[in-house]
Amino acid sequence: MLTDLTIHNFAIIDELNLEFKQGLSVISGETGAGKSITVDALSIVLGGKADATCIRHGAEQCEISANFDISKIPNAQAWLAEQSILNEDNLCFIRRVISNTGRTRTFINGRAQPLQSVKELGELLLDIHGQHAHQSLVKKDQQRILLDQFALSTDLVKDLGKIAREIDQIQTKIHTLKSQSLDNTEKSEFLRFQLAEFEQLKPNSNEWEQISCEYDQLNKVESRLSLYQECALLLNDDEHGISALLSRLLSKLQSSSKKDASLADIIGMIDNALILCTEAQSDLNNKAEGADLDPERLATLEARMRSLSDLANKHRVAPEDLYEKQQKLQEELEGRFVSDEQLELLENTCLVLKDKWLKSAQVITQKRQKCVKKLNLAITAAMQGLAMEGGKFEILLIEQSDFHPFGAQSIDFYVSANPGQPLQPLGKVASGGELARISLAIAVILSMQSALPTLIFDEVDTGVGGAVAEMIGQHLQMLSVGRQVFCVTHLAQVACFGHQHYVAAKHKSKNNTQTQIHLLNGQDKINEIARMLGGMKLTDATFTHAQEMLKSAHESI
Repeated sequence: MLTDLTIHNFAIIDELNLEFKQGLSVISGETGAGKSITVDALSIVLGGKADATCIRHGAEQCEISANFDISKIPNAQAWLAEQSILNEDNLCFIRRVISNTGRTRTFINGRAQPLQSVKELGELLLDIHGQHAHQSLVKKDQQRILLDQFALSTDLVKDLGKIAREIDQIQTKIHTLKSQSLDNTEKSEFLRFQLAEFEQLKPNSNEWEQISCEYDQLNKVESRLSLYQECALLLNDDEHGISALLSRLLSKLQSSSKKDASLADIIGMIDNALILCTEAQSDLNNKAEGADLDPERLATLEARMRSLSDLANKHRVAPEDLYEKQQKLQEELEGRFVSDEQLELLENTCLVLKDKWLKSAQVITQKRQKCVKKLNLAITAAMQGLAMEGGKFEILLIEQSDFHPFGAQSIDFYVSANPGQPLQPLGKVASGGELARISLAIAVILSMQSALPTLIFDEVDTGVGGAVAEMIGQHLQMLSVGRQVFCVTHLAQVACFGHQHYVAAKHKSKNNTQTQIHLLNGQDKINEIARMLGGMKLTDATFTHAQEMLKSAHESI
């Protein structure tokens, strides 16, 4: 149970320290005094939404601490033990700090913990029945959640939802694959056409580099051969070659040498030049004959390179990247091809999941059907105990489509608020006050089987008064036997049943406003009940009535 609550700089609370006991604790106060601040603080320290706006004006941070005795909460003990933060004395200390930058830090037994962990632990410690809980009662989702809580099938429904989502995902994938198989026919044909061009050329990895190198080498051989042949021709042209010119020059000089002996040396040099030219011509001819020229191979390489370049330009890639482009086109085509084996595997998996869903849904249905009868009788009795004589409550299980994430039925709460009236959906026939009473009746019945030792009801008496309010107080008092129940109330008929009575009061000064909450005892409790009864004008009769109400309420304790 909750033993202590400490609040610093939260809302309009500067500092507040409260101690709590077992039984029914009521919190009252003037309108706007901050009766529900303790409920808000508990919600936040246990992982509820919070930001910098909850910090008291002028403060840098707010801090909320809640201490619990978990000696009778085995689920909480097990959770803490699993996290290795269980104290030997079975006490649990939870603290949350929120800075004005919006940053939040949470601690369990002095160790920093993620906010989600605090939320999980909080669900094992207490339950808050908020001011507007009765309004959510008309929503089908909330009705289903309440039924599954009573049927102890909440975890089963969560698992069923996972199966349903898997089924939906696989069915979506099957539909998508089948659609792709039909819609992509035109694209696939175009890919096949493109690949046919590649198949015709069959480009290989690194082919462009290899044939380019070979082409360059062969092209150089052809250039050298042309050079050899051209030079040999210059040396040995019959009429204009160097050798022919030298021969004619030598002949003229020799004919003149008989008359001029000084030409002998010149004739020798020209004769040597002619011999050298003849040898050079012979060497050039030998080189030309020995050149490894393959014109057919060169032509083949030119044609291959031209074809590869044309295909590369068509696909806007470099010739050396053609092989990689072909692989990508092939992968794209294969990715668009859905084989019968793929579809069969998905469909078989879907069948297995559907069978699993049906079996799980059947178990949930049986649990729901089993508890519906008990719940109908119990809530009907609780309603009649809250001044709804002749009222009747009934839960209808309506079959819905298979493979729904929440089971084979939708859940509808039907009610007849008065005798003789037919059952109709809850939201259509119940007034605000009736909704509040029905909501309380459901909360009481559900709480009776709950393992939670602490329950909080925030203004569940909205829209009622008089005898009905007194009945609500009686129900809350009965519910508090063996556990801890808190109730924020504005009605004396409810507050008088509290074992402990706290009052919230707002104190104003020139530059400051603060809410203080303190425990009432003796005459102070009588005075507060009288204030709740009589307002501004209190008489002796009002105080006497308040004293009698307290005496009557506690005679049954």
